Amino acid sequence: MINQKLHGKTIKVFGPPGTGKTYQLLRRVKWFIKNGIHPSEIAYFSFTNKAVDETVTRLKIALPDLTEDDFPYFSTIHSFARRQFSQIPVLDPTEDMIQFHSDYGTIKINAQKGFEDQKVFNNWSLQIYDRARNTKQDPMKAYQQQDRKEVRKSQFQSIIAAYENFKMIETSPGVREKDKLDFTDMIQKFIEEGVAPKLKVLMVDESQDLTPLQWDLIMKLAENSDRIYLAGDDDQAIYEWNGADADFFIHFPGKVKVLNQSRRIPDRVHFFSQLLLAPAKGFRQEKQFNPRKEEGSIQTYSSLRHVDFNQPGSFMVLSRIRSIKEEVEQDLYEKGVYFQDVQGRKSFRIEQWQAIKAWNHLMEGGSVSREEACIAYHYIQNIDHGYRSSDSIKWSFAHPNQVFNYEELRLRAGLREAKGHWIDAFKIRFKDREKQYLIRLLDNNVNLNESAKITVDTIHAVKGGEADHVVLLSKSNWPAHYENKNLQDKIKELRVWYTGVTRAKKALHLINTDHKYHFPLGKFYNNYKANYDK
Repeated sequence: MINQKLHGKTIKVFGPPGTGKTYQLLRRVKWFIKNGIHPSEIAYFSFTNKAVDETVTRLKIALPDLTEDDFPYFSTIHSFARRQFSQIPVLDPTEDMIQFHSDYGTIKINAQKGFEDQKVFNNWSLQIYDRARNTKQDPMKAYQQQDRKEVRKSQFQSIIAAYENFKMIETSPGVREKDKLDFTDMIQKFIEEGVAPKLKVLMVDESQDLTPLQWDLIMKLAENSDRIYLAGDDDQAIYEWNGADADFFIHFPGKVKVLNQSRRIPDRVHFFSQLLLAPAKGFRQEKQFNPRKEEGSIQTYSSLRHVDFNQPGSFMVLSRIRSIKEEVEQDLYEKGVYFQDVQGRKSFRIEQWQAIKAWNHLMEGGSVSREEACIAYHYIQNIDHGYRSSDSIKWSFAHPNQVFNYEELRLRAGLREAKGHWIDAFKIRFKDREKQYLIRLLDNNVNLNESAKITVDTIHAVKGGEADHVVLLSKSNWPAHYENKNLQDKIKELRVWYTGVTRAKKALHLINTDHKYHFPLGKFYNNYKANYDK
């Protein structure tokens, strides 16, 4: 009976790459609001806070009478659950370093925020534990299923027990209650105790990325909603490792609508992408969609160094795993290529570039702000090398908006009578690799004030993004080895590469290698060559 009710009020929107599924949801939201439904009666869930913020911003522009407070249920699923229990402290590994003690020493959970890494859980045991909870699986069963175990069974049990104990507090003698929640706890608590708001409309974007536990929350809200819109693409379901299960989306009762026109993918790339999905027939929602009216191109290379990055347009250089991404970065460092990651973090330290700019400006007779002078002083060598006094610099005399030229800094802030090139002034403070890399960039007349046209990251990181040129590296690692996988695991792997391929707006550049662990892009490319021009 419940399935019949859900089917009657649910529309599932399957949006292949570039077909604008988020745009279609946004159009529906605006239509509902203009026809009398207040946004507080609409729940809109997306996968990231960034995506939610962009949606709300676009709605406020289109409907200027609305404010941020009018959208209480426009959020991620985790943020929604968190709001229901805001009085309880939340453990946020993306923001905080969390430490607790077990029988096996100090356990740390944190987000490493550097250019190299964006992991949330850096503890293997807790990653497996969290995945088990999200998939509603017994943690010990999840542990046993791991091919490569980083800790013994007894260690795994002890770490989990210590972690749960860490979240408890003694409220009275002999009585302990949960005092802290993590993100998964919040969802579990809402499912068990939360009150679902009465909604006119429930919308979920990127539905293929929801875990079974998150689907339980959606089901609770769906029962109290008049209309339900679920949007996603099962062919881009690439977060299975984190507990996501696209089958829930595929089999959720409801009417199916397929968006059939891609505004991104050219014809050749579209043809190649469909060859990738061919082995998944019967395990996916069958859908037909049309490419852009542009042929595009596909090229193959034996090495990344053969790719011409001077071609017009933006580039994405994509790897299957983070360690390959790091190898690519090293190659580009050596070549003096300017790049960034999908978050916009540049391939050099911004502070170093700011110091160089400030120094060069001073040497040219210009003036710098107090802030710019402070940044430069951090890198300028001390008196032993003739550039500034070793005494601490006092800036209390200066107004925050005051500017300084070379002479003023020499007379008032310890700068020595020694003009010269930034390479000499900053020699000790720059690592040799950093210095040589910046020299190459500047010698190549790269404008470091602008965003890089080359983005280097993993396929998972760029999901939802696009570029004129996509460079795809076939090299992988042992978990991603394709040939020895069973059919279900092969399909999961195909989805990852399909997602990478379909970021391309104009050209796809395939790097084939003979590495032991590689995805057989060459095999699919040969199939493409044999069939596209028929």
